[in-house]
Amino acid sequence: MANRTALYSTHLALGAKVIDFGGWDMPLEYPTHILREHAATRTAAGLFDTAHMGQLHVEGPGALESLQRLVSRDLATLADGQGRYALLTSARGTVLDDLIIFKLAAEKYFVVTNAGTFESDTAHISANAKNAAITNLLPERYKLDLQGPKTFEILAKLSAAPFQKLKRFRIMAGTVAGVPCQVSRSGYTGEPQGVEIFCPKPDAQRVWDALMEAGAPLGLLPCGLGARDTLRLESCLPLYGHELSTEITPLEADLEWAVSLEKDFLGVEALRQQKAQGVPRRLAALKLAGRQPARAGAPLFKDAQRVGAVTSGTFGPTVGCAIALGLVEAPAAALGTALQVEVRGSRLEAVVVAKPFYKAGARG
Repeated sequence: MANRTALYSTHLALGAKVIDFGGWDMPLEYPTHILREHAATRTAAGLFDTAHMGQLHVEGPGALESLQRLVSRDLATLADGQGRYALLTSARGTVLDDLIIFKLAAEKYFVVTNAGTFESDTAHISANAKNAAITNLLPERYKLDLQGPKTFEILAKLSAAPFQKLKRFRIMAGTVAGVPCQVSRSGYTGEPQGVEIFCPKPDAQRVWDALMEAGAPLGLLPCGLGARDTLRLESCLPLYGHELSTEITPLEADLEWAVSLEKDFLGVEALRQQKAQGVPRRLAALKLAGRQPARAGAPLFKDAQRVGAVTSGTFGPTVGCAIALGLVEAPAAALGTALQVEVRGSRLEAVVVAKPFYKAGARG
């Protein structure tokens, strides 16, 4: 039986269509539909239940050293309250998961993982930790994402805390609707104004209801995984199991910026070797001719030769066309390259374009 978040009955009461995602029953969309939820996040705000994602504390004298050995980014320069996107890598240099890691205080780190990889991530970190304690926070903590240009206007109705002063990838404590929370500023939508709210699990309903009430006059909508996917894909943000996996390296996924090759960590030698020899395939952003989307796994061709496959595809509501990400042979990833994607036995024209498809401030 799939796991259910504390707000499961709330989503059903709102008429959500529920699907299994990473072992959790999660709302795909509400009666408002994916397109309206997507548009609300781009123009006002969207509220997402993301309590399926993993949360860990790694703390103790060996916390930093333990994480440094396992993830791709250098965490030694983090200030208290600062976070960093990082990859949990295998000995082969492939990706076990992508994480956000916050330094809360000296010897205390907060790690956010994906849902389907949480148990394996926890086991991997625990097995390799030295002089550090690993704590699963899911029994007691909840996560909501509030994303969109009216995020801080909504929060200001519910809190005196200066959340609007948060810089990207920072976390701070403050109350929301009278509930003690931690609020971080990042997000998975491509909207620069967006936060993640971590609150005590028993208070999740109170925080959700307060955000919905405060945000409704400003255009906020509850949003499901469908809109979350179209939003992240327009912004070229990777999804584990698609653009990232145990068969894909960060260099192939165009995430070299998230890899500190000068630092020693599990898999770094394989990545150094891959970079020296030349990365054989690359993640390309594709605009398709027409509105018909290509789905994950669809083969990609350059003339008659197959050069890769689509990792994610959808119709981009904000950009107004079908878009996709695909892992292709490196020469085929060059900007302007004409490719064809096979969809239901037909070849659709596509072209490699710059990432991302959508950037805030450049709508339409």
